[in-house]
Amino acid sequence: MNKQQIQHTHWMMLFVLMAFNFSCFSQSTKPAKKKKEPRHFFNTTGIMDYYNKPEVDLNLRDSNKVSKHLKSYGITQTCLNFYAPVATANWYNKDSSVNSNFHLLLAGTAYYLQPKFKGISQHTLAKYGFGLRMIYNTGKRSIFFVESTPFITQDITKGAQSEATYRMAGTLLWSYSPSKHFNLRLGATKSFLYGNKFWLPFVGLRFGQIDKFNFSVQFPRNASINIPFNQVVRMSIYTKPQGGLFNFSNNDTIYKMNNDKTIHFGRYELLTGARLDVVPTKWFNFYVATGFSTRNYIAFYSNTHNKNNKNALGEFYSNNPRGTIFLNLGLVFRIGRTKSYLNNQNIYEAIDINGTIDPGENNVNPGNGNIVIPNKRKGSNSLKPTEVQDLIDIYDF
Repeated sequence: MNKQQIQHTHWMMLFVLMAFNFSCFSQSTKPAKKKKEPRHFFNTTGIMDYYNKPEVDLNLRDSNKVSKHLKSYGITQTCLNFYAPVATANWYNKDSSVNSNFHLLLAGTAYYLQPKFKGISQHTLAKYGFGLRMIYNTGKRSIFFVESTPFITQDITKGAQSEATYRMAGTLLWSYSPSKHFNLRLGATKSFLYGNKFWLPFVGLRFGQIDKFNFSVQFPRNASINIPFNQVVRMSIYTKPQGGLFNFSNNDTIYKMNNDKTIHFGRYELLTGARLDVVPTKWFNFYVATGFSTRNYIAFYSNTHNKNNKNALGEFYSNNPRGTIFLNLGLVFRIGRTKSYLNNQNIYEAIDINGTIDPGENNVNPGNGNIVIPNKRKGSNSLKPTEVQDLIDIYDF
């Protein structure tokens, strides 16, 4: 290699080094791409719920012919729920912190009930609902919640001749929290939980912080003692009603007058038991519950007799099956990024209201797996690096 070639090589190496240094400098000085801030405080959430209780013989009081025809009664049911944020509006303080906000959510449900009567064919009763929820957080002590969910019920048993009936469920609610340790809720709800159609007052009281040990009574929904052990494991001891009003094909000739092809089936029960929620990740949690089903009530209503009845329906048959044990399992999935709301008690209250009032009046509760449970351990030495990261950016994903 001659002297000229060596000089060319040196100049080429110098050019490459300068280009490389300029590239590194431009990358280091180039502003990082700003991560787009989430728009909503609520995740898109889906719930899969399964419930079962064994068959028991029906009470054959007064030698009732319908009871003899049905013979026994049990339940298997599956419920799929979802809610998704559509719009969020925030109003800010002078220091740019959020003062109050408004949330609009879509909510839907698909519910499949299989009442087990030994004396007739197996029926599958479906309920499909889709509605809107509006939540206004005043930024102080009050939250207003409005939900309207129209739904249809139909017997979808293969070969059954059942009409569809359109109904409406809804709730109007005011929540007031004078402190972290107490919450009051007042309102009204149109409910089918008791196997008929009723407008009922909504009265709720909670003693204790929502993210700590608390006792809650939410009539007509539930009463519970809630014990969050840590971020992963949470337990509740509860009692709640469960029921509904469904269209039922008369292909088994339960009702023998007026040639009704469609009748109505109403049911009610009171569940008392314990539930364990496991929250292994912010995206997912599951729960299992068991206990006793008591105060059981079932009834059948004639479609013709109640055709123009706008009040509670009149039954042609009713029975009070004896109590049994029950099993309830559920999976909860959360999708999407949310604004950070660590220790924001008003958002916690809004999440709790939205989670405990399900669409379609099925009284399925996904739990509060997305509410952060405070760490009971004191001192920075006890914190793990992952927990510190959670405190910095909890749920802002």
